[in-house]
Amino acid sequence: MKHIRQRHVVSGCFLCIMSLFFCTLCAIAQEVDKGKIPVDQLASEYTQLPWGSPIWDVDQAIQQLKKGENILWVDTRPESFLAKGTVRGAVLLTYNKAGMAENTLTQDSLEGALAAAGLNKDVATIAFFCQGPKCHRSYNATYVAVTEWGYKPEQIIWFRAGYPDLQSAVKDSPKLKRKAKKYLSDQGVKQL
Repeated sequence: MKHIRQRHVVSGCFLCIMSLFFCTLCAIAQEVDKGKIPVDQLASEYTQLPWGSPIWDVDQAIQQLKKGENILWVDTRPESFLAKGTVRGAVLLTYNKAGMAENTLTQDSLEGALAAAGLNKDVATIAFFCQGPKCHRSYNATYVAVTEWGYKPEQIIWFRAGYPDLQSAVKDSPKLKRKAKKYLSDQGVKQL
């Protein structure tokens, strides 16, 4: 009996320590300015943000686009970037930091985009992306969606690589290039 009690105490302590660690990370995490994403979170081995959202790079994005699953791809860049293309089927909801006048990504606009795509906001996967790994826009959008708008961390994806890396991967691979319309918008395909 004493052995069982000790195991429960040890596992209870472990859970408390892990909860404290996660809460500390979330408390430290915040929106960032342009070029200020923590360096460790840019490393390819870093696969989850401090607030629990998964990180995708080009390979994961391509796999999801191949599957054609119901994912809402959200381009957080300014509209002027669309001339060079975006992810196939993505919606443009510009985001910078909370309170910025240029933001069109809001809790309401995100819910509207989900509804328009026929996705249930409680279970939908939402992938935010922007101009590349160092672009703060999609990073900040994932933070706000989880910490302020109540989305579950596992629903909200940070497509860290961003659109330019996806476009380059499609351009550089003859196999992907043949099916470019599966991955890139019409404007993006024209850029190949």
